[in-house]
Order: sequence, then C-alpha cells, then structure tokens
Amino acid sequence: MSRYISTKLFDNYSVALRQWKASHSHCELLHGYSLEFKVWFESNEPDVNKQLDDMNWIVDYGGFKSTDATPTPGNGLKDWMNDMWDHTMLIEKDDPYLDLFQTMAMEGICKLKVMDAMGAESCAKLVFDKFNDVLSKTDAGRCRVFRVECFENKNNSSIYEG
Repeated sequence: MSRYISTKLFDNYSVALRQWKASHSHCELLHGYSLEFKVWFESNEPDVNKQLDDMNWIVDYGGFKSTDATPTPGNGLKDWMNDMWDHTMLIEKDDPYLDLFQTMAMEGICKLKVMDAMGAESCAKLVFDKFNDVLSKTDAGRCRVFRVECFENKNNSSIYEG
C-alpha cells in the first residue's frame, strides 16, 4: 500500500524518574534523562491521491502550537508536551514513596507527574494516545499517529505502534 508519512521530533525534555520495581539495577534510584519523542503521522484516507491536505501536507507542524496563539490558534499539543515532560519528575502511581514525592511537589521542589506505569514504553504510549485523541477532534480527524518512539538517550528507545 502506498502512503505518505510525516514525522516530528519533540526533544530536550529534562525529566527525573525512578523505576522503583527495578531492585536489580540502578534504575530504582532517582535519575535523569533528556527525553525525545519521534512521532509518525499518516492520513486516515486510504487513497494515496487524497491523503494530503490543500497545502500538500499530512499534518501541519505549526498546528501543534498553543490554543491561545494568535493570529492562528493551534491544537495545544506542544503545550501539553512541555507540561508533561519539561523539567518534571515522573513517578509511578504505586511507588512506595509516592507520598514523599507528592510532599516535595506541594513544597515547590519538583513538578510531579504521577504515571500509571513507568518506562519509555509507557511514555511512548501516553504520547500516542494523547496525540490521537486531540487529532481525532481537530482538522476533521484527517490524520493520525501510528507510531511513537521515546528515546531515553541516543542508545535506548522504545516504540509504541497502533
């Protein structure tokens, strides 16, 4: 099947995290990464001759800007990415020290994001789900994300596809 594919890299997200269940490794300790996310887009249109919009794009990269942007508001996905991943502490919801991390957040020591599951795999799925939710409600739902790759560093990444 012929198709057009577009990608967008969202990078330089400084996060602190810990995988408390990894008692066999140093990953159980609080540590940091500069996360990157590569997002793949495709049209929902099966006919390759109808996959591109009036500007001959799968997705408008400028459309990710803030919903408050002027003169043309975006869909807010860039704001969500910044809020979720920029200088945040990612802690799993069942971490035995969750109360401590929540206290630190209340004291203004960290920007806490409590995750259902911890790992690059679950981070990739979270971005996949969020982007597809927003894209299904904007631009007449004409495109979707079919793959997200989350890079912990240049050597390690995880992919979620749907």
